Amino acid sequence: MTDLPLLTIVVALPILGALVALILPRAAVWWWALLVALLDLVAALAIFAQFQTGKAGYQVAESYRWLPEAGINWTLGVDGLNLFLIILNALLAMLAIAASQRVARDGDRTQQYFALMLLLSGGMQGVFLATNLALFYVFWEVMLVPAYLLVGMYGGPRRAYAAIKFVLYTAVGSLLMLIAIIVIASLANDRGAGVTFDLPKLIATGVPEGAQLWLFLAFAAAFAVKAGLFPLHSWAPDAYSEAPTAVVVLIAGVMAKTGAYGFLRFCLPLFPVAVKQAAPVIGVLAVIGILYFALQALIADDMQRLLAYVSLSHMGVILLAIFAFNTQAYDGAVMQMVNHGIIIGALFLIAGAFEARTGSRKLSEFGGLAKRLPLLAVAFMGVSLAALGLPGLNSFAGEFLAFLGAFRANLWLGAVATLVVIPAAWYMLRFFQGMMFGSDVKPTASAATVRDIGWLDGLILAPLLALIVVLGLFPGILTARIEPSITAPVSTTAIQTPAGAQITLPSRADTLSGTQEATR
Repeated sequence: MTDLPLLTIVVALPILGALVALILPRAAVWWWALLVALLDLVAALAIFAQFQTGKAGYQVAESYRWLPEAGINWTLGVDGLNLFLIILNALLAMLAIAASQRVARDGDRTQQYFALMLLLSGGMQGVFLATNLALFYVFWEVMLVPAYLLVGMYGGPRRAYAAIKFVLYTAVGSLLMLIAIIVIASLANDRGAGVTFDLPKLIATGVPEGAQLWLFLAFAAAFAVKAGLFPLHSWAPDAYSEAPTAVVVLIAGVMAKTGAYGFLRFCLPLFPVAVKQAAPVIGVLAVIGILYFALQALIADDMQRLLAYVSLSHMGVILLAIFAFNTQAYDGAVMQMVNHGIIIGALFLIAGAFEARTGSRKLSEFGGLAKRLPLLAVAFMGVSLAALGLPGLNSFAGEFLAFLGAFRANLWLGAVATLVVIPAAWYMLRFFQGMMFGSDVKPTASAATVRDIGWLDGLILAPLLALIVVLGLFPGILTARIEPSITAPVSTTAIQTPAGAQITLPSRADTLSGTQEATR
């Protein structure tokens, strides 16, 4: 098994599966897409099985000549930064496709839908795994096309507006990043590295300090839009609320992480001076977003729009941690990318289950559903508590480390950011308690006769609920594999004293051990 090109399989399998899905009969395409997604998850788990705890650097890497004269090669690598992201992507893709059975049964353009879902998953796998900047950009663009089409073709009444807004925001950032990638390769050639887009070579060569800020801003334009950094976020609530539930599971659960991942993988090691210059501004914007999105969630009446703002608020915590420059913050950021994907994916799937059973997404039209949907109510409660960071569930350790790192970097920003716990508790209680235990508000006939979750819904939610508990009790599953890969970005962006002496950043080991004990 280890002799197989597992990284190439993880990327190519969904893309090739998408091509086959276009020519299959409608009755078979859902089963095919589900099989391809399952096999992709198996391949990702096989990589996890051979990953060594405590070892830094790319543990699994593949490199094949593609366009060597132009410095473009098929180079892929796995370390602690992306290991769990490719597993998360494969898992959520499989669950989103499983939740799309209704599309296979009743929808139009069924083959195209499942082909686009597989292509979206494959593109995101390539984004996470590519270690060549040109190859990374190819997958970055491949990822955007199916996302745009899925929103524009299968979304709600305002799908055209949401899709066009999504493209306009992302296209500008992507173009700027492409220009920056070309400039970086040209600078590396001028400094004797030859024509190359390979990330390790570019990091070793270095980027001149005078060019770093402008190049960083070009990359940040693409990554900040994807991550939903305030004020570049306005495409997200529209796209999240108009996209079909299964599609938004992938967009919010995985695609948003590509922006945060880009900052960690590319910006921190390539532009260490510029990152430190921009950190105060990005930190302030992240804190504004954390609180603003939480307040927007308080007044949202549409379930998917509410969850869109919940997702953006949690992404703000991740971005704040990324620009805190210490091991606790980086550990927390990567952990929360995984945990956020699990939680927000589960919340959107639960919201989709409510809509499928009642025909409505408005919170004001629901109340007292717990007595009609006891199983769904239990699942909803567990995920809601995880979203609030309850100790013993998966989000606690990651948020603890992220906020601890933010406090160490800037006491005031960390303190203001933690105020989000007040509106967060409010909007989650409003969402859960209002729907499950509130008084009936003129329920429709369909709501009065609604059925509880069936076997397929249970199978879809079960893996996410299990991960919420397992990763909450044993966060070391994540941190033991993540931490060796964050030492390089930490040392690259190490803070310097005025005299130039390097400050030794604190170890996360003691903090983690205390966190693990608290969550056991």
